[in-house]
Amino acid sequence: MLKYSVLISVYAKEKPEYLKSALDSVYEQTLCPDEVVLVEDGPIGKELESVISAFPHLRIVKIERNQGLSNALNIGLKYCTNDVVARMDTDDICFPTRFEKQVKYFRLHPEVDIVGTFATKIDETGHDLNDIISVPVAHKDIMRLIWTCPMNHPTVMFRKDKILSVGGYNSDAGPRQDDYDLWFRCAAKGLRFANIPESLLYYRFFSDSVKKNNIKVGWYRMKVGLRGCRHLHLPIMAHIGVCVPFIRSLLPYPINVYFQNLMNRINPRNKKYG
Repeated sequence: MLKYSVLISVYAKEKPEYLKSALDSVYEQTLCPDEVVLVEDGPIGKELESVISAFPHLRIVKIERNQGLSNALNIGLKYCTNDVVARMDTDDICFPTRFEKQVKYFRLHPEVDIVGTFATKIDETGHDLNDIISVPVAHKDIMRLIWTCPMNHPTVMFRKDKILSVGGYNSDAGPRQDDYDLWFRCAAKGLRFANIPESLLYYRFFSDSVKKNNIKVGWYRMKVGLRGCRHLHLPIMAHIGVCVPFIRSLLPYPINVYFQNLMNRINPRNKKYG
């Protein structure tokens, strides 16, 4: 059976109860990981440390000061001893069969370098919002829509050497652009993508998510998107599309929310796949 590592990064502002649920879901898999690498990105406080201490098999990597998600993941990758690595966020919850199905997919499709899945939204309390985040499934569709960020980052499993071959995560990509920038560079390098057309992760959706996508985030999103579109010679509609998050961030909050809901309905990434 193919061995795999799970890579998680935690920092001081995470909620202990979310972290416990996330770790419980990792260790309650039908195919358990060979190792779980947990990067403590700076001092995290006693409550989070108490949660972590209840999982003695964790491979803990401590960073003296907070360096941000990209740097933390790059450091964590160095400590992953397996060729295949699964990403996991501290506020999400894996379905019990997630890793087994992704490992099986890799065995059946050795040409694939990165495999993600659909995800089901839950709210802050863990209530199912009955909203599945679907994404393109086939490599050709993912490449065609790479500008839409067609991989759910916390669901992905990838071949470690392939991610390292493109330079890993880019800490200069800007806030909240860790995965978006990575997918563009993977596409440019010729890596193969796939998504399993099944929800295998509960994705925690926060009511203030629109506020987090502020002007600064929108600006960097546009920069990364335009650079990627130019490099991959994508059509003009893709160039226009990557500017939308920045334009939306300039709008007053109520209009921003309305505009986001409208765009979600017409976003080609959100077409019902599978």
